[in-house]
Amino acid sequence: MVARPCGRHTRGMAEPLPAPGFPPEYELFDTVTEAARAALESVLIESIERRKEFGAMICQQGNQFFAMPPREGDTNTVDVGHRLGNRGCPEGTTAVAYYHTHPAYKGAGFNMEPDRFSPEDHGVANDMKIDAYVGSVSGLFLRYDHRMHKIMVAGPRLRNARDLPQPIPLKKPAPKTPRRRTIPAPRLL
Repeated sequence: MVARPCGRHTRGMAEPLPAPGFPPEYELFDTVTEAARAALESVLIESIERRKEFGAMICQQGNQFFAMPPREGDTNTVDVGHRLGNRGCPEGTTAVAYYHTHPAYKGAGFNMEPDRFSPEDHGVANDMKIDAYVGSVSGLFLRYDHRMHKIMVAGPRLRNARDLPQPIPLKKPAPKTPRRRTIPAPRLL
């Protein structure tokens, strides 16, 4: 669950919060989904082990995308930085999505649904007009498309335990070539 913007966070502030600077190291990706997957792969296991949500913004720089460093939250919520200046992305870039983890089935005194986006997750995406990605304790990798208001599987499962081997990308089987049948030419008498 992502913390939604609330009037009490901005009311009475003299100046808006500044935009964060560029991370000391960051990797550029060709798609938002690739950036989200890399960010979630890098933090999901720690999130599960510590039973805390982690997340941050995904930014666009030119035609490429990068994820901001993960911010630590609680068992069932994280502030992904969307209330910072420039929606949590460095100046000169654009916020296009956010990512976060759902690390537990139970916590904070109630059962959770880690393989689903919470109403708060939907709310942040819809309010900010950006997509959302979640990495679940089960390894499920989901995307919420704010334009279509749809949830979809974003790709293969994420690695969710240290002792598991890295997932092997699925190879598509080679297309079957039709068998040729040779028909003998008719005999002339």
